[in-house]
Amino acid sequence: MSDSLRYKIVLWMVWVQIVLLPIIIVMINVTNYGVIWRWNLINNLMAGGYILGLLALPISRGLEKPGLLKWWLRIDFWFSLIPAVIALPLLFYCGRHFIVAEDGDYVLYEERGIMMAAPYYWLGKKEGLFIRKLPQGIRQYDYGNRKANCFKVDTLKGCMYGLEQGASPVAWVLPIDTIRYHRYADDIKALIDSLYQVQPLLSQESYGTFVYPDNFAEINYEGGEISYTDSISYDIDFSESDSLRIIIYDGKFPHLSFPKNAIGNFSPNEVKTFIEKLKGDKR
Repeated sequence: MSDSLRYKIVLWMVWVQIVLLPIIIVMINVTNYGVIWRWNLINNLMAGGYILGLLALPISRGLEKPGLLKWWLRIDFWFSLIPAVIALPLLFYCGRHFIVAEDGDYVLYEERGIMMAAPYYWLGKKEGLFIRKLPQGIRQYDYGNRKANCFKVDTLKGCMYGLEQGASPVAWVLPIDTIRYHRYADDIKALIDSLYQVQPLLSQESYGTFVYPDNFAEINYEGGEISYTDSISYDIDFSESDSLRIIIYDGKFPHLSFPKNAIGNFSPNEVKTFIEKLKGDKR
């Protein structure tokens, strides 16, 4: 490679870094308003800037350079090396999102990283170069390479739903429009029941979230336990061989015990019916 071509490449690398800096600053500020960049653009641009800073000095060795460029390349190298050693692993692991499934303009994605308190799936909507994060989140507990067997957003009925099968199955039905969700209550209940029949959630590695359209009570399946939450929370432990243990979080935390078959096959509809009957009996 001729010295003239190497010199042009070095200048191009320097100018690209200079142009990238304000662009990245603007992109960081934009992401503070509930949006993320598609294709992890911000992470990739930051990583590219560090890499350019690391490569420009070695490529320029042996070239005749103005004093300002010479000092710029040296300072740029060290200012790129130190953050790169610390930040590049974080950029590629902590702050990245991964698309799990798509349905039209909607995406289901997860954010991975050691700085996160817990893994979640999030619902987002594509808007040009952005994905706008919607408030619906689905707790999930395994960071492996995952793919939803089913992911759908039904804007008519105001819901999103899906399931994953395998060693750590997950299923969910959640509202995205509470008015429509409530209006189509019978359809939503049938959907919840059908998903559970396809994927029961009774193993220690199973997780699920279902929101009921009539009273917006939430039923969660989590590793061998079921929680039901509306105005009061109920925890159902069905891990014992011959009985159910129920804790009612109503300020007194009473512990109740029932026969194992009191809730049938522990489907969401049966859990809801059981809790409503229990609430009626307490009155």
